[in-house]
Amino acid sequence: VDDILAHKAGQKMLPQKAVLVTFDDGYRSAYDHALPFLKMLGIPSVVAVVGAWEEESGTVNFDGRMIPRNKLMTWDQLREISKDGLVEIGSNTYDLHHGLPGNPQGNLEPAATTRRYLPDTKTYESETVYQARIAADLKRSRDIIKDRVGKAPRVIAWPYGRYSYKLRDAAAKLGMTIGLTLDDGGNMDDTPLWSMRRVL
Repeated sequence: VDDILAHKAGQKMLPQKAVLVTFDDGYRSAYDHALPFLKMLGIPSVVAVVGAWEEESGTVNFDGRMIPRNKLMTWDQLREISKDGLVEIGSNTYDLHHGLPGNPQGNLEPAATTRRYLPDTKTYESETVYQARIAADLKRSRDIIKDRVGKAPRVIAWPYGRYSYKLRDAAAKLGMTIGLTLDDGGNMDDTPLWSMRRVL
């Protein structure tokens, strides 16, 4: 992450085929299988976590499917893997990794980029309420990662890869200037930091 930021600031050249390895959601399998291998080879990576899932005990509501909490890393494990600086802990928001009603038909849309439809009043949440909701969530994510791991996140993995200018601005104000999308492909010098593509 330091190298990417330095490159964007014109302070360092990246190798022609530079790679940043990333993991979303904080799965325990990454801790058990991938990260020891990456550490052995000295390959840096980012693990982006959903704060609300980290705070759960028992089970986690993973997009309407309940999974055992032990399928995800613990805060202790996240602290452990990040202490030598090879792994950076990023945000996957605090609790925006789910769908919410986005229209009168009740379709669930990504909570981070959708103004909630309110069936009781047959209206959408106001732009002010929406922006306050996402800003509060991202701040809570940043604060809890800083508190539990010891370092505030600089990277955010957009839930479902969905992002907007308002979401980008809210994250950037909190120091999360690198945004990971689900847009496929490589990144060029002109790829904005907040919409980094990934090879899936």
